[in-house]
Amino acid sequence: MARDYSEAQLIADARGACYSYGLQPGTAPYDRCVGREVDSRRWRADQAYVTPGPVVYTPAPVPEYVPAAPPPPPAGVQAFKDEYGFRYDGQGNRLDARGNIISPQSTRP
Repeated sequence: MARDYSEAQLIADARGACYSYGLQPGTAPYDRCVGREVDSRRWRADQAYVTPGPVVYTPAPVPEYVPAAPPPPPAGVQAFKDEYGFRYDGQGNRLDARGNIISPQSTRP
């Protein structure tokens, strides 16, 4: 227990707290309150002077390796065909039969 916090002061503070809660001295609820307050204050006073143990540092978890996504094919190189047979490059441009980019404003297939 702390050197400056005597047993008499601890009990007086517990009684004052229970009285401030509106409990009347001499009643069973008041006596229970004082007992619990004394126990709580004694435990807190004891814990304030507990020397902490050694600090143990644990390494951060290693993130799971996720390979990088391959870069998309350059413009003009076929990447995929849609369900209608139109070919597209990695940037989403539509390609003609020779691999040239078809202008988005063009309406002819």
